Amino acid sequence: MQGYDVVTHDDEKVVGHVVDKVDRNYIIEQGHLRKTKHALPEELATIDEAGERLVIMVTKDVLSDSPKVNGDVEDDAVRAHYGLTDTSVDSPSGYDDHDLIRERIAAREGVEPTDGIRESPALLGDRLDGTVADRGTREPGP
Repeated sequence: MQGYDVVTHDDEKVVGHVVDKVDRNYIIEQGHLRKTKHALPEELATIDEAGERLVIMVTKDVLSDSPKVNGDVEDDAVRAHYGLTDTSVDSPSGYDDHDLIRERIAAREGVEPTDGIRESPALLGDRLDGTVADRGTREPGP
């Protein structure tokens, strides 16, 4: 797989070539004069052995913006860049989303939907008395 061209899935432009595979990441080298190496998780690519290429499921820009590889591959940073990290938050023990919903419902019980809403002339459409009906009969102000 080393030396395989790396192409995008949509327009199949060559965006680099595979230089290595470290753990669950392909290391892709880009550029001709200024070469950079980027890691791509294996689940975002498909190997086309017949065409000797690696077809990636992300755009060239997403690959180019990923963390550069200069020695060690920081798997957590790479996976976070591609949105493959688990971002769920564990609930405190003995506490779940249903408890939170029940607390919010209990806090709202007995509160009328209009509590805290003041009457506003703008909301009622009569901010200036008689402006529509008396438009032509009003005298100009001082």
